[in-house]
Amino acid sequence: MALSYIVTAYKPTVVTHALVGSFIVPTELNLVLAKTNRVELFLVTPEGLKPHRECSVFGRIATIKLFRAPGENVDSLLILTAKYHLAIIRWTPTSELRTRASGHIVDRVGRPSETGMIATVHSSGLMVFRLYDGLLKVVQWNEGKDLRGFNVRCDDLYIVDITFMSDPDRPTLAYIYQDDNGRHIKVVALNIDDKELSSPLWKHDNLEGEANIVIGVPEPVGGCLIAGPDAISYHKGGDDALRYAGVPGSRLHNTHPNCYAPVDRDGQRYLLADLAGNLYMLLLELGKDQEQDENSAMYVRDMKVESLGETCIAECMCYLDNGVCFIGSRFGDSQLIRLSTEPRADGTGYISLLDSYTNLAPIRDMTVMRCNGQQQILTCSGAYKDGTIRIIRNGIGIEELASVELKGIKNMFTLRTRDDEFDDYLILSFDSETHVLLINGEELEDTEITGFTVDGATLWAGCLFHSKTILQVTHGEVILIDGDNIQVWKSSKWITLVAVNEITGQLVVACGALLIYLEANSAGFKVITEIECEFEISCIDITPIGKGTLRSEICAVGYWTDLSVALRALPQLVEVVREKIVGDMLSRSIMLSPMEGHVYLLVALGDGTVHYFQIDMKTGALLDPKKATLGTQPIHLRKFRSRCSPVHNIFVCSDRPAVIYSSNQKLLFSNVNLRMVSTMTPLYAEAYPDALVLTDGHSLVIGRIDDIQKLHIRTVPLGESPSRIAYQPETNTIAVIVERLEFVDAMGKHHFGQCASKNAMETSSSRLSSMRREPTPECLAEEMEAARWQCRWLLVNWEMIANLISLWVLQLSCLMKRNLKWAVS
Repeated sequence: MALSYIVTAYKPTVVTHALVGSFIVPTELNLVLAKTNRVELFLVTPEGLKPHRECSVFGRIATIKLFRAPGENVDSLLILTAKYHLAIIRWTPTSELRTRASGHIVDRVGRPSETGMIATVHSSGLMVFRLYDGLLKVVQWNEGKDLRGFNVRCDDLYIVDITFMSDPDRPTLAYIYQDDNGRHIKVVALNIDDKELSSPLWKHDNLEGEANIVIGVPEPVGGCLIAGPDAISYHKGGDDALRYAGVPGSRLHNTHPNCYAPVDRDGQRYLLADLAGNLYMLLLELGKDQEQDENSAMYVRDMKVESLGETCIAECMCYLDNGVCFIGSRFGDSQLIRLSTEPRADGTGYISLLDSYTNLAPIRDMTVMRCNGQQQILTCSGAYKDGTIRIIRNGIGIEELASVELKGIKNMFTLRTRDDEFDDYLILSFDSETHVLLINGEELEDTEITGFTVDGATLWAGCLFHSKTILQVTHGEVILIDGDNIQVWKSSKWITLVAVNEITGQLVVACGALLIYLEANSAGFKVITEIECEFEISCIDITPIGKGTLRSEICAVGYWTDLSVALRALPQLVEVVREKIVGDMLSRSIMLSPMEGHVYLLVALGDGTVHYFQIDMKTGALLDPKKATLGTQPIHLRKFRSRCSPVHNIFVCSDRPAVIYSSNQKLLFSNVNLRMVSTMTPLYAEAYPDALVLTDGHSLVIGRIDDIQKLHIRTVPLGESPSRIAYQPETNTIAVIVERLEFVDAMGKHHFGQCASKNAMETSSSRLSSMRREPTPECLAEEMEAARWQCRWLLVNWEMIANLISLWVLQLSCLMKRNLKWAVS
């Protein structure tokens, strides 16, 4: 019987909630993002957002709130899932996650509210949830005690939004509700002892028709803001509302605010975002009842709204610090932006994009396309102006920059002998000879280096001490070249392996079972230790792993006969620990690798598997053994840096090449889209920056590697909502059905922004079938508009250019009995 299993290839990317606070220590600012069933914690640094921790939630997150319990100096999180499971969590000063309380707040009876779950938290820690129509769930919690909850009846059934007012003495709720006469706001006190709501302290009837956001203004100002389409109003007590209306031509005309973020702690400035992706700044101008009296009450004298520019369609947002704001999106890529005090010269408003975070959601349709032997997924992602086609492929691609047929290459190295930052020599080692290639622009020229041996194979070559000093290791000798000063150390035995620390000049050579530790300096070589091992040595490595030191203190050794690996302490090469490798295959390559605070020992075997351990830096013990199968042939491990990153990653040279890297304290393995790599070396030349030199034994390729990640996603922006996609392999064409919203101004002009279907090369139209009902005058259009849009882009490895011929469909007609009522002048 065939078996299948399902795994998550890509974690949720849609940001539904964003919170900013101090979750680890009081002096650091953190950002928390909720992504469907995950919570991610970021550090806010001058360099940007840095991922710090993440945790899974066993359920779909319905709402998440930040609060600070009385007497504490860090914030905690309240998480409510779609199945009414409630949890209170926090991070300790050591960044460990701790669940403080949890419970199930579902009721046996009750009609779930149509407007979803809403939560609000009082400054005292009291929590109120609107889960069912006509009921408010009140939850009390104290440290070390269980959650205690009870229901409070509410006469108003259809509550749109609810929040606590900034009254520290008594819990006071403000909520927007709807009845047959429209939407209204009511402010009531919550009586904990009697478990009921008081009579309205004050209320205002007949708000804007679609008012949907209530914002509590902090003391000493107090009151609340009501945001809705085309208008924002301020209410306090029984006073008349202060209203900012979006009349035609004003900044708030045709806006539908859907989220906000306070900028100041005193509640004087707020960021507002609408469904069209526009960002606004709301400023409350404050005054005093008696200007000469410092103790007189504060009041809101006026409101001003400034349009800042356009962002992604915001689902949530947080103001971080120093003008930096995070915009979380459900329909497009989330953004990190900076707000400036002066408008930009390019006319894009006051917004500068700092970073963008890929979001595939919502995916309405997808298809599979095969290109160059690799499967790719094409998705209809996003909606409205953030609608896109996403091209998703697995693994890491190599962009080929140059190639040449060259057989028999066994090893490759680069030299940097000039004072600049670029490599200038490429060393190619064959079975019985070595070639020195000078990198001259985009060309490689065969040349010679004085003192450099070329009549035999080279085991290692490089520059020591970040200088022009060249070290070469062959089977019979070790050569140190410093200009005209050439030092040679000859081995009494055939050298089979070598490991070098080029920063400090330390090197360990293996001659069968003999292990020799040397140190190189300007005067030559000094033999420190020689030791005869019990078994013949198969692989060695001396990568420095100590914190704050560049010297190698540990030598990792693999043995042929014993099928084991050992750690030996330098300089005496005393064995610290030995570990048997499970299986009957020999170790072919070994590497010490510090990554994200952990030190790993990786052992590659002859059958294409990699065993890896964590090293206890106090005892040297090898902990948490794991195994990964990466190929079917012997593996060779090489270090490299990706795109000038300070972090080393590991390239797995085999019949199925891969890259090993660390993410969130875990080792991850990502395939490289090449058939075979026998060896590689990093190259940073003027013509080939951030490149790799690779060979499969038959040809030499210089290429640039993609960003290190599991999936690679390319974006084709549409500017409208894609709904269906189809691929025809015979003609290599793609058809996409899209839809868009058009807004009509007072002059009858249609506004739809930049969209792909309007940029079509060819258009055609088709009338409705005569069997269909005739459209009503309330529709904006009577035809279905079809367009073919041809767009060229490079696929996968940029070798094959394909024509993207897409079918865009926009239907604004009335079909059968469904009337489409948009904006009618």
